[in-house]
Amino acid sequence: MRRDPLFEECLANVPAEVFAEVNLNIDIANRIADILHEKKMTQREFASLMGKRESEVSRWLTGSHGFTTKTLAKMASVLGEDIIEVKKHMAPQIIVMPVNCFYAFNDAQSKSFTNTEPAFCQLQYHN
Repeated sequence: MRRDPLFEECLANVPAEVFAEVNLNIDIANRIADILHEKKMTQREFASLMGKRESEVSRWLTGSHGFTTKTLAKMASVLGEDIIEVKKHMAPQIIVMPVNCFYAFNDAQSKSFTNTEPAFCQLQYHN
């Protein structure tokens, strides 16, 4: 396939983040289209469930329209499936951090508490 040199020059000047955004929009659009196909749902039915015009759904499915997290959440709710998957971090099982722990030693001769040096304490987290 022969490409126009002017097109190639313009393409070379597109920032990397724009390519990344377009590719992400297309990936999301393909995911939505796949779910609609699996559920045998038309764009019109989907638009109605989303409370949107069919033309807006069409722009979503061409990848030419960005998505807000609110819209993605509503799509997932309407379709009953996740649209995108975000890696969730597991909660740490043990947290070690510096805190002031005061050790009090009873000095038998003076009948007073003497040592109040800070130390590292280990806290255990259970979910």
